[in-house]
Amino acid sequence: MAEKINFTQDRIRNLPSPADKDREDYYDTGCPKLVCRVSNTGNKSFVVLKKTSDGKTRRVTLGKFPDLSVAEARKMAQAALTDLAQGINPTEEKRKQRIRGITLQELLEQYLKDKSDLREASILDYRKKLQQGFSDWLNKPINEISREMVLARRKQFQGGRDNKMRVLRLLMRYAVVTLKALNENPVDVMRDGSLWAKAKRKKRMIPSDNLRDWYNAVLALENEKAKVYLLLLLHTGLRDQDIRYLEWSDIDFKSDSITARDTKNHTDFTTYIAPQLKPHLRHLQQLTGDSRFLFPGDSADGVMNIPRKPIAQVVAKTGVTFSSHDLKRTFLTIGEAAMIPFSLLKTLANHKTDADVTAGYINTEANTMKKAIIRIADYIQEHTLPESGNVIHLTANQG
Repeated sequence: MAEKINFTQDRIRNLPSPADKDREDYYDTGCPKLVCRVSNTGNKSFVVLKKTSDGKTRRVTLGKFPDLSVAEARKMAQAALTDLAQGINPTEEKRKQRIRGITLQELLEQYLKDKSDLREASILDYRKKLQQGFSDWLNKPINEISREMVLARRKQFQGGRDNKMRVLRLLMRYAVVTLKALNENPVDVMRDGSLWAKAKRKKRMIPSDNLRDWYNAVLALENEKAKVYLLLLLHTGLRDQDIRYLEWSDIDFKSDSITARDTKNHTDFTTYIAPQLKPHLRHLQQLTGDSRFLFPGDSADGVMNIPRKPIAQVVAKTGVTFSSHDLKRTFLTIGEAAMIPFSLLKTLANHKTDADVTAGYINTEANTMKKAIIRIADYIQEHTLPESGNVIHLTANQG
C-alpha cells in the first residue's frame, strides 16, 4: 500500500528511488488525492489520482519536482479535483489547449498524415485550394479563425469560392470531430447563413449527333496515350484517375478484364475490355509496356497528366467541348440507349448501391458485365463508323 506523508520541500527532495520496481507512490496527508511519483531513475512528478463513479481511476499530471513546488502542486491539485467533480477532464482540456494552438498548415499536414490512402491528385488539390484561398492563414492558429473571418474571406473570392471553402470546412471538421481541438467549425457559418451555392448537376456529354465526328477525331490523334485514354473513358465509364493510374499488371488480356485500384469507393473495381478496344490497348502496350503504368508521365506519381492539348485538338476539330468526366455521362447515356438495365449501369459505372435496397440483393456476375460492355461498344461502333469505312468492325469473337 502506498505510503502517506505530509509533503514538504525537504521530504520530497529526500524521497529515495525504488530499487526493486519502476516507481513508488506517496500520498500527501495535507491534500487528499495528491501523489508524488518517484521513478527508479529518480524523477519525481506530482499527479492527482481520483476514482470515478464507474470505478476507473483518473490521473491528472501536474508537473515535475522541483520545477513545481509542494505549495503550487497542492493548489493545482485542488483546481484539478474541482474540475473532475464538475465532469471536466483537466488532462483532456490541456491537450485541447495545446492542439488549439496548431496552425492551419500543421492541421493540413496532420490530416494528410491520418488520411494516408489519399491519392496524390487529391493531396495536390487540397494544397492548391488552401494556398489559393488562405495563404495568409497558413501560419495562423486554428482557434483564431472565426466565423466572421470566414464570411469576410468568402466575400473576397472572385471564383471557385465554394471549392476553396470546402477544403477549409473539411480540415476544420477534422479538427472538431477527430482531434477535438475546436468546439465548433467556423465554416458552419456558410451553412447557417444558407450561403453555399446550390449544386448544379452537370449534364454535358458528347451529343449523339456529334459522336461520329468526335470518335474519328480521337482516332486521328497522333498522341497514342491520349487516344487510348479517351477511348478507355468512353468504353468503360471509369473516372479519369482510375484510367490514368492503371498499371499493366491491372490488365488481363486472357480474361479481357481491367481492374481499377483504390477507386473513389475505396475499393478495387473490375470491368471488361470490349473487342473494339483490345487492338488499341495492344498497340499501347508496344509503346509503354516497359513502364509500370499504361500512361507514364511527368506527374509526381509518374503518370501522365490529363492530356489537355490533345483534348483541345479534338474540340477544335469537332466543335464539341468536353471534359474527361463528360465521357462517363456519355458512356451511361449510350448504355441506356443500348437497353442496359439501370441497376447494371450503376454497377458498370462503379456507383454505390448501398442505399438501394433492391440493388443490395443483386450480385452482378462477371459474364453479365462483360456482355453489357460489349453491347455498349457495339452501339458505339454502329454510330461512329465513318462513311469511308476505314475502321475495322470487330465482334466479340475477334481480338
